[in-house]
Parts: sequence; C-alpha cells; structure tokens
Amino acid sequence: MPWNSFLQSNQDPSDPRTLLVNLGLVLILGQILVWHYQRFSPVLSNKRKFSRVFVFIAATTMLVITVVQRSLALSLGLVGALSIIRFRTPIKEPEELAYLFLAIGLGLGLGANQHVVTVLVFVVVLGYMALVSSGKENGLPPRLLVHLSGTIAGVGQSTESTLREVLKTAEEGASRVDLRRIDTEGTSFNATLVLDLERADQVGPLLTRLEKALPGSSISVVEGNSLE
Repeated sequence: MPWNSFLQSNQDPSDPRTLLVNLGLVLILGQILVWHYQRFSPVLSNKRKFSRVFVFIAATTMLVITVVQRSLALSLGLVGALSIIRFRTPIKEPEELAYLFLAIGLGLGLGANQHVVTVLVFVVVLGYMALVSSGKENGLPPRLLVHLSGTIAGVGQSTESTLREVLKTAEEGASRVDLRRIDTEGTSFNATLVLDLERADQVGPLLTRLEKALPGSSISVVEGNSLE
C-alpha cells in the first residue's frame, strides 16, 4: 500500500492492510496515552489500573467505527445496542474523563481513516497538556493540608494562646497560612490548616516546630495542590 494512498480517507476500511495499519496505530498511540496519563496527570488514586483501559477503549471504538461506517443498517443497530448500556463506574476526577474522551476520539479518527488529522490533534493535545502540567509543577509552591490534634497542657495555656502559637509556628517558612477548621472540647485541640511552603524540604522542620508548639500532638500532612 503506497504511503500517499494511506493518507487518503476514502480507503476501504475492510481492507486487511488498512485494518492492520489502523490497529497498529491505535495500539501505539493508545500506549503513548497511557504513559502520558501516568506521567503528567495530577490524579493520585489508582492511575495504573485506570489507564489500562485506554488502549482497550481506543481499539474497541476503532473496531465499531470500522464495521458500521459503510452500513446504515449496522449504524442504526449500534444506536439501539448502545441505548441499553449503562455505565456505573464513577469518574472521580474531570481529567480522567478528558483522557477517556481522547481515547475514544483516537479510535473514532483512526476507524474513519482520518490518520493525519487524528495523529496531529493527538500529538498537539498531549504536548499542550504536558507543557501545562510541567508549568504547574515548576510555578506553584508545595501546598500542604495539615491536621493537628493534641491536648492543651501547661500552666497558663488556653485555646487562644495555643492557636496563636500554632499559627506563629506555621508561618515560619510559609508564604501562606490558611486556617480552615478548629475544634476544641475541654483540653482537646484540633486544627486544620492549608500551608504554601517556599520549598519542599521545609516539611521536616515544620513538623518539628509543630510538635514543640503542641507537645504530644498527632500531625497528619496531605498534599494539597488541588485545594484553593
């Protein structure tokens, strides 16, 4: 099959050579999509397990489009079949949905023999997303969600003085301190703060200072770059 004929969109999708080329492309580009998602997506949970379906979705979509695009009857049958399908897997992050749509678009484009447009848009979109993700990592300070739980102890200590000491300690080395929640009951003290640190290596000294500000406390630190 000549290269210039491969670039044309009016090829017979049932031709074995065209089908094999499209299948090879969808597998390669689908695997690139998997790598891109695992490397650049900020989603924290279950990335490897979720990304495994990208290649399968892209290949399945390409198969469906290849089969039905030359037959009106098959197209109508596909609409009827899909109308009874219900997907109940929750999508927790909007970015997961974007990657799924990109996998479906990849299968649609290659199944319709739109090779140049599909590959070009695919490369541009992934390149842009990688650039944006890299810019966020380099441009934003480390943001932490800190939960502090302990007991107010010592002569002259009160909720007000303890909170003042905790905030003063948190402000050292932080460009922003945001008190999100505070709970007190008797001598128990619980506070939740969002901190923007100037450098990631300041987390250790921060924990040491907070332990001194509230002796015997329990401290939980979670990455919070998704928080506003």
